[in-house]
Amino acid sequence: MTFHVFGVQVKIGFLFAFLVCCLLCFSNNVIIQLSVLFSLFHECGHLLSDCLYGVAPQAVRLGLFGMTIQRADDIRLSYHQEIRTALAGPFVNLAFCILFFSFWYFLKTELLLTCATVNLCIFLFNAMPVYSLDGGRALEAYLFEKNSEKTRVRIMFLTSLFCTALVMGAGFFFLFQSGHNFSLLMLSFYLIVTLFKKCGT
Repeated sequence: MTFHVFGVQVKIGFLFAFLVCCLLCFSNNVIIQLSVLFSLFHECGHLLSDCLYGVAPQAVRLGLFGMTIQRADDIRLSYHQEIRTALAGPFVNLAFCILFFSFWYFLKTELLLTCATVNLCIFLFNAMPVYSLDGGRALEAYLFEKNSEKTRVRIMFLTSLFCTALVMGAGFFFLFQSGHNFSLLMLSFYLIVTLFKKCGT
């Protein structure tokens, strides 16, 4: 499905729409539903940052692995602006985490604590310096300014591999503890695939 909002093309992939509908309509897991909701707010943080720098996106695509913002070919941000734009999404979740935790501190409502925890997890995951994540985008923009291509690629690969190994280790730990939770392992395999795909291009 494709439509335009204020001149920006928005394309929603079938798999994305199907997955969101299934999660919201058929899943009784509040954590999953909140993850979908706050992930959309996360992406809005990137969009807002682009707009604040006067860079209206040319197209926004919603696919199975999230949102992709496409700029016009002749539009470039400075390295510092790229860093801020990359980190805008995670810091939206950090702000939500602090807000909900503050409310929970006074009201002691379980839902508020769940919202804070979900946003903290989204923040921590996306802020990791891994190629396919926002933290990786920010680190790569920082390295572009100060290092050669060979040094930049080496640092990005090693930090991405280290963080992915940590996620995989945590995934095995939670799997052994729960006996059924494969979520972190699936994320780690996704990060491995995108890491070697990036390094192979």
